[in-house]
Amino acid sequence: METQDTKGKIVKETFPSETISIIGDILAGIILSLLILPFESFLALILMIPALLSLRGNLSGPFIARTSRDLIIGNFSKRSWIENVFATFVLAIITAIFIGIFSIILNLLIFNLEILPTVHFLSIPTITIILTLSISIPCSTGLNYIAFKRGLNPNNVVNPIMTAVDDFFTVFCFFLTLIMLGVP
Repeated sequence: METQDTKGKIVKETFPSETISIIGDILAGIILSLLILPFESFLALILMIPALLSLRGNLSGPFIARTSRDLIIGNFSKRSWIENVFATFVLAIITAIFIGIFSIILNLLIFNLEILPTVHFLSIPTITIILTLSISIPCSTGLNYIAFKRGLNPNNVVNPIMTAVDDFFTVFCFFLTLIMLGVP
């Protein structure tokens, strides 16, 4: 692989990935709307969704970048990957708890909705993001490896594709978490 990609190569590699990302995100949004609209607690749940989708991107993006960096510079090892996974999960859990706390504050102080028990505001983002990362990490690692082995720059290809894939997983895991917790 070249040490520095040309502008044409970057556009050629990135454009199809970005197209997949845009289409996937639109479809994930439609599916999300259809899945959570029937819930009685829709108004409380809608508070968490933007933060969850943003959290997923803020965690997956650096994970993907660190993995692709390790592949490109030849430092990819089981140990570096495990450390990367561990760091990603620790950050995910801490941030998910903050999402829950902010959702509680917004819900009780601003909107004054008593639709969900307080524990649900902490459990929903935490369980959702753990489930999402459990699917996303192996997928993004595999996609990074495949892109690298095919001579593509994983930084150009993997992140946009995984944005759409992760948004679908986040929507699915959010819905699954709501069902598991018996959210009204």
